[in-house]
Amino acid sequence: MRSSESYNKWIEMGYHCFAEQGPQRLSIMALAEQCQLPRTNFYYYFDNKEDLIDKLIGLHFETTAQLFNTELEHKLHSLIPDLYCIALDFKLGFQFAKQLFLNRENPVYNKAYKQSVALSSDVIVPKFKEFSEIDLPDDIVKSIWFTVTDTWFSRVNFDDFSVEYLCELYFEIMDTLSPLIDQSKH
Repeated sequence: MRSSESYNKWIEMGYHCFAEQGPQRLSIMALAEQCQLPRTNFYYYFDNKEDLIDKLIGLHFETTAQLFNTELEHKLHSLIPDLYCIALDFKLGFQFAKQLFLNRENPVYNKAYKQSVALSSDVIVPKFKEFSEIDLPDDIVKSIWFTVTDTWFSRVNFDDFSVEYLCELYFEIMDTLSPLIDQSKH
């Protein structure tokens, strides 16, 4: 097997494991078994687990987040349901972002989570403002969107990752935030 194929296996399987299990449960030995590669091969490409995770976070931005933003730019006409129709194709990326969110006490993960949310906000926030009919300055609407996103990541269930479920979750969150948004207007 060529070295680039091995590297790609480590990265692909590592991304899946991080997204599905989180950084604490990401094990080099288990990863080696899943990749069907010797554990020593891991050290040919990575210094340690943290080095792998740094590369996974880089991959998340270079591919998943960039592709998601491209899709948003082309397909996000109305926030609901378009956002969640697009999201269906990026379930693993959302799982990865949720792990960043859940482990944000680690400054590296917190920074990566905030950057990933901010990356799409320029496209999403105007649609959010329009759809939700929020008549507030853009910086306040952006802060509200970040609150919606944090709440969404704290509550999303990936076992039911359907457009219907995701829309329901959005409306539940907005029902909770509506009184606060209304207060901001006064």
